[in-house]
Amino acid sequence: SKYIGSKNGVAVNSGTSALEISLKAIGITNGDEVIIPVQTFVSTGSCVINNGGTPIFCEIDENHLIDFENLKTKININTKAVIIVHFCGLIHPDILKIRAYLKKNHIFLIEDAAHAHGAKVNNIFAGNIGDFGCFSFYSTKIMTTGGEGGFITVNDEKYYNRCASISAIGIDKESEKEIYTLAGSNNRMTEFQAIMGIYQLRKLENFVKHRNIIAKIYKNKLSKLIDKGLIRLQEYPKNIRHPYWRFMVFINDKNIKREKIREKLNKHGISVDWPYEPLIHLQPVFKNRYELEQGYLKKSEELARKHLCLPVHMSIMPEDAEFIVDKFVACF
Repeated sequence: SKYIGSKNGVAVNSGTSALEISLKAIGITNGDEVIIPVQTFVSTGSCVINNGGTPIFCEIDENHLIDFENLKTKININTKAVIIVHFCGLIHPDILKIRAYLKKNHIFLIEDAAHAHGAKVNNIFAGNIGDFGCFSFYSTKIMTTGGEGGFITVNDEKYYNRCASISAIGIDKESEKEIYTLAGSNNRMTEFQAIMGIYQLRKLENFVKHRNIIAKIYKNKLSKLIDKGLIRLQEYPKNIRHPYWRFMVFINDKNIKREKIREKLNKHGISVDWPYEPLIHLQPVFKNRYELEQGYLKKSEELARKHLCLPVHMSIMPEDAEFIVDKFVACF
């Protein structure tokens, strides 16, 4: 909380719990709708169902972030919240406009910041933009608390108290006695996880700096392919700091198949992937529940067939990045 400038924070056992608790704190119930982008991990949708609400699936834009214009068309009298996902760590360039629009319509903004540790817009940290910030400290994330872990950042004192209570079996945090006032669960972070988290947090700025060094090498080497129109990258203005949980490349050339690229790179010991497949609305848990079919969100489904991610993590040194990107360029 101190790191991002949030007034309050609740340490929990996972990013999934952070999302579920935030929705429970605002009272999501049957009939309430929560808008989510379709390019996200399954928890962004399951947290809505687990609170009795209905997830409303929204298109993504060219950066794989929520499509603001499509979002506007999804809002109705049942819309209680929007979960915005900082996909791959990138904050939406229009996030402040989105926040103002939702506030005007009395709709909660929840940040799924699982990918966005250290991300900023106008020097405002991810997690301190919306009403709630939900972080994951799973082992694949930019910082970890030993395999599992999560965190909720919230400025409103009332919702902080609710989140703190719900995560600790519903206990009244302000009472001197052992009084339980809410129906909560045991979602607390352990002391061992917290110790690791404290030390990881001290290194977070270095983690983000390192990832940007690797990303810069990739960008420089990929510039020729970009100039030829064969690929493109996530685009964002200078007022945003991207922490690069993943480095996404979008393939424009229809003759180049990402499966073939992965096969070629694997031969050199390089692993690439393309989260998330299928998109969340086509995962069986949602597809079957809401009788959705391929083609329900054509724009997003087409966009999701064209990307892959080059590896970015603390064990990749600049010389490794040079090797990786050279092999990738050779695929074209």
